[in-house]
Amino acid sequence: MRTSVVLLVFLAVASHTVAKPRNRFTRYPSWNNKMYPIWKDGDARYKDSWKGGKVTFNVGNDSPTLTAAKVTFTIDLEFPHTQKVQPDGDVVWAEECIINGTKYGESEPVYPGQSSDLEAVFPDGTPFKKDKKPAYVFVWKTWGQYWQVADGASSSLTIDTDDIPLGSYTMDIVIYHYRSKEKFIPLGYASTQFSITDQIPFAVSLVQVNDIVAGDLRFIQNRAIAFSITLHDPSQYLSSADTTFNWDFGDESGALISRELTVTHTYITSGSFKPQVVIQAVIPDKACDPPADPTKTPSPPSHQGTTVKAAALVSAVPVLISTKAAGLTLSLVPSDTEEEASSTSNTQDAPSVAKTSSSLNRDAPAVGGVETGAKRPVTLTGRATVVVLAKREADDKPDDCVIYRYGSFCTGIEVFEAIEKVEIVQMDNSVMATHNMKRNVLDITVTCQGSLPKEVCSVILDADCLKPIHTECNMVEPSKECQLVLRHFFNDSGVYCINVSMANDVSLAVTSAKVKIDIASGLSSPGTIAMVLGFLVLVVALGIVAFSYKRFKAYRPLTEDLIVSSGPQVDRGHVGSGSSMFWKLLNRQGTVDDCPLLQDRPV
Repeated sequence: MRTSVVLLVFLAVASHTVAKPRNRFTRYPSWNNKMYPIWKDGDARYKDSWKGGKVTFNVGNDSPTLTAAKVTFTIDLEFPHTQKVQPDGDVVWAEECIINGTKYGESEPVYPGQSSDLEAVFPDGTPFKKDKKPAYVFVWKTWGQYWQVADGASSSLTIDTDDIPLGSYTMDIVIYHYRSKEKFIPLGYASTQFSITDQIPFAVSLVQVNDIVAGDLRFIQNRAIAFSITLHDPSQYLSSADTTFNWDFGDESGALISRELTVTHTYITSGSFKPQVVIQAVIPDKACDPPADPTKTPSPPSHQGTTVKAAALVSAVPVLISTKAAGLTLSLVPSDTEEEASSTSNTQDAPSVAKTSSSLNRDAPAVGGVETGAKRPVTLTGRATVVVLAKREADDKPDDCVIYRYGSFCTGIEVFEAIEKVEIVQMDNSVMATHNMKRNVLDITVTCQGSLPKEVCSVILDADCLKPIHTECNMVEPSKECQLVLRHFFNDSGVYCINVSMANDVSLAVTSAKVKIDIASGLSSPGTIAMVLGFLVLVVALGIVAFSYKRFKAYRPLTEDLIVSSGPQVDRGHVGSGSSMFWKLLNRQGTVDDCPLLQDRPV
């Protein structure tokens, strides 16, 4: 009976433990709870942890990281939109506002500056090694180790990956802000995943001139393709390595071994190909470096991005890692060893950092629930997407004091025949009457060589070939021959540039020409010439008739002969032909008048 009661009590306690909100970040026993309080998830105090709104965190890292290289983590604090960060790191109000009934002026600090006589220390009691006390403390944790960094609203941490098994890990961060004397308030927690690999991380880009759709891996033959490699080595771990690139372009052209990051290759036939490259890096082994001269004082160990003014020795603190699953709690034995804090002396404004560690087994899962043998895909919150790798020891067999690392890449591409050449072979200018007006019509005959186009575009520009006036694109009907006639209408005279382009799915070809349009030149058409000549003939005929009428109506003096014989002569005149009379009127010199009175001659 007693056993049953004890079992029920144990189950009740276990269920209560599972339901209880967890801290997300397990503190070590020497944690200063009074100065650095720990709040559980969902604690109501987080709502008022920052005046004016909630502070969010942008956390990232530069993994995947080649084993034995350094990995860098970054964090940026993002404040409410009513606040901004000054160049000196202080957070001020960006505008006048009222928060909880209190009015704040523009550029007024959100929180007053900290006391200059504050003896600030890290959560484990390690004092800040800076003249200026930073307003924020970041505690980073992974692999059972802690790194404490005092910095501004943006901070970073760089750590070594020597002797760390390959795989995916989680870095947890807790952020504190200085609020009052001997008091830091937690702003929240954050985490980011990173991976360690023995494969060289790199990216390959394929670029071709006049590629219509970049990145579609479709290219044209007889034109060079640039294959460019970008090594992902932010810590410059491979800077001293001898790196070679072995290319196979998949067209039976042979292998190409190069030390250049960019090579070019031209496919002379169309089809599908699979280019691939294998990278080999020969890295000098640090273990073969000669021992340091004992007579010289060793310099502090390098710790990029997380520095203090002087190196400090801190005691390794015991670490309690709790993994809650089915009501079980796992406690790890603390360590009594001491380690030196990773630190350097760079600039005065560099962040303060202290490192703590424990005897945590390297193969134990990191806090955050990432198992060591997990093989599910993980998306990093930083700058890369990687596949979680099974943790295993890299095969580092020393050979003449060097380490070999490899990487490989393969992809599939398609190569097509291109539109090789476009030519304007003829331009015909004519006049066409449209909508009660005459317009100049320009017919452009265009031919091409190579593959057939699917679309043709023509652009009319000004005389300087700079300002587009009219653009027209049309789909091309399939045909055996590549010959097209493009028609354009012009309303004004002048000199114009004409650009003609033909394109299909993979290629583009362009040609251009200049043409002079003169609207008056349209009068030289046959119909217009006939009309103008007919008008001129009519004008000449009317002139002749008018002149003849004037001569016919000219004054004729009366004579006896004309009077006596006027009747019969008129009858004979009507009998004569009209053409004869017309000719006589034109050629007669006039009738002689012998009357001196009428001719104004002396009697």
